[in-house]
Amino acid sequence: MLNLKKLTILNVFLCALAFSEDIPNTLILDNPKKSVSTVETMKNREKAELKLNIKKVSSFDIDGYVNKNKKLISFIIEDLTAEDGFYLVENKEIFNEQTRKLKDYSNAYEIEKTDYIGKNVTFKYNILPKEFYLVKYNSKTKELKKLYKWQEQEAKYIDTQSGNLLFSFTENYKPFDIVEFSPNKISNTKGNLEIKNGNYLKIDPISSKEVVVKNGKGEILETIPLKTGSGFVKLDESKKGLILENGSSILNLGVGFRNNEVFLQVKGTTDSTKEYPMILEVVSLDESVQVYSVNIKPAQYALKILSNSLNLDFSNSEKNLNETEGKEEKELISKSEILIDSKDLNIKVEFINNGVIKLKNGENILTGKLEAQLDNSSSKGKIKTIQVIGKVNKEDVKNMPDGEYRGSTELIIVVDS
Repeated sequence: MLNLKKLTILNVFLCALAFSEDIPNTLILDNPKKSVSTVETMKNREKAELKLNIKKVSSFDIDGYVNKNKKLISFIIEDLTAEDGFYLVENKEIFNEQTRKLKDYSNAYEIEKTDYIGKNVTFKYNILPKEFYLVKYNSKTKELKKLYKWQEQEAKYIDTQSGNLLFSFTENYKPFDIVEFSPNKISNTKGNLEIKNGNYLKIDPISSKEVVVKNGKGEILETIPLKTGSGFVKLDESKKGLILENGSSILNLGVGFRNNEVFLQVKGTTDSTKEYPMILEVVSLDESVQVYSVNIKPAQYALKILSNSLNLDFSNSEKNLNETEGKEEKELISKSEILIDSKDLNIKVEFINNGVIKLKNGENILTGKLEAQLDNSSSKGKIKTIQVIGKVNKEDVKNMPDGEYRGSTELIIVVDS
């Protein structure tokens, strides 16, 4: 009876276990006297979910432009905005890696300038390390925006240099032509470059931001912004351009820069025998300046006068068209012509002293006046016909003996641009 009671209790206990969701650990010390059936329970398992927030901070290589003389280093930031702040450090422990927020950290390198228009930031340094980390952060939230890495082995240097240059044009040059000058093209058919001393103009496509053009007195004529090393001031619609002066003489000039080459364009000058000075200042990102003294020598055209003498016959005076019909003429008029090989240039002509000329016959002197006019109807190609009109006062001739009167004058030929 006793054994039956124990078995009954055991069966009830096993049935209870069968309907239980959780099975507690059971320690069996003795082997049961009867076999024990094995009961498999349902296994309910929940899927485990693991959420990881990994914030990896990568650095981006950046070029740094170093000015050793001024101990400045400049970085170009294309996406620079007004809310950006910057730190320059020698390691990247400036921010908390988990929160990406800046730590309380003093900037060892002072910002010299932040140029939002030119998209660059410049720092001062005392000793240039092997590498820098440039930290761009949000100045309001102090959160990291971007991390840049610079290495000394990749450094680009800004050198302050100067030079004295002469750009001269040959007689093959025609007004408004654009001539290219560079160290690789010292001379060509239309112009020549001479480096009198110092260095040739150096314009870096990235680090050079503008060229300031000054006249010989140091007055600013124009500031030419550079984009990837290029910028131009051409002769405008009025053909005025930049005006250079030498005394009372002027030169109209267009100037441009591209690929470290200089482009010059001349309208004309009032005196081609002179040189016209100007100063070019190449300004870099860190505001360092390269200064070049430049002289422009315009073309001196050797135009050939095919006929250098005039024969004016006042005994057969032509009627003065300016005189009113019926009135006595006060001047005697005679005409002649001069032929000039113009080399296809547009020219203007005039006589010196407003055309006044002294004509002599022995001791007798007669004062006359000459006028020169371009006769387009008679001109053919390069050969220009200049019609010369000679005038003398009729009263002055009355008391003069007949004969041949001789005199000399100068014809001024100006290239008309």
